[in-house]
Amino acid sequence: MKIHPSAIVSPEAQIDETAEIGPFCIIESGVEIAAGCRLLAQVKVHSGTTIGRETTVFEGAVLGGMPQHTRVSENLGKLVIGERNMLREQVTIHSSMNSDQATVIGDDCMLMVGSHIAHDCRLGNRVILTNGVMVGGHVEIGDRAYLGGNAAVHQFCRIGSLAMVGGCSKLVQDVPPYLLTDGASAMIVGLNTIGLRRAGFSRDQIKQLKAAYRTIYRQGLPFDEMVATLEDQFTSHPATDLASFFRGGTRGFVQERRSPPRAAIRIHPEVDDEVDAPSRRLAS
Repeated sequence: MKIHPSAIVSPEAQIDETAEIGPFCIIESGVEIAAGCRLLAQVKVHSGTTIGRETTVFEGAVLGGMPQHTRVSENLGKLVIGERNMLREQVTIHSSMNSDQATVIGDDCMLMVGSHIAHDCRLGNRVILTNGVMVGGHVEIGDRAYLGGNAAVHQFCRIGSLAMVGGCSKLVQDVPPYLLTDGASAMIVGLNTIGLRRAGFSRDQIKQLKAAYRTIYRQGLPFDEMVATLEDQFTSHPATDLASFFRGGTRGFVQERRSPPRAAIRIHPEVDDEVDAPSRRLAS
């Protein structure tokens, strides 16, 4: 075990012998740090936090501890961080509000500089939060979701798998799986096709999702009828994820941003002649 002399480590913390604890880190009792983890410097890890193997935590991160809430229980819950995560500088993640529950971070996630995850959130695997993302309490984020810089997510919202949220979005409703939101309007602007291709989805699967997208946003169906149509017409993965996601919502869903029809401006020949006439007179 490699622990810098300036680090403060509780003897009641369980730290694998292959882990590295850098300068000025503080590790409280009841912390578990698995094999291959690296805490670079000035990292604070509160009681009840578990860090999975080969996770790297950069300078100034604060993991676990008291949620930012006016009614905090004396007996906080846990923070469980999975394997191979990258937690960059000044990341903050809070423990659960209740002793029998946990804030959970999956495997292979990247949380970039200054991102914040509040109490009782659940992140899937390979989630990316870019700089300054703020995630309120009880938020659920699916596998491979991507949140752009300074996006803010209201408590109890859900973001589906492989959704991509534009930078500076203000989300107060759920974002369905596989979709893309615009940062300026925080509204749906289509499928996350690049993310789908990178994740290995086939052309047929993407075509299926496009058809489901049209059912959701282009047919003008009432909500219950839209969900029933999805369940009836799309019976295989990945489109089946959409119907189940809609069935589980309680906050409503982000709507599609529809652009106004594009207008073409036609310049008639006689107008061109009038515009060019002064130059012709000068030339003569």
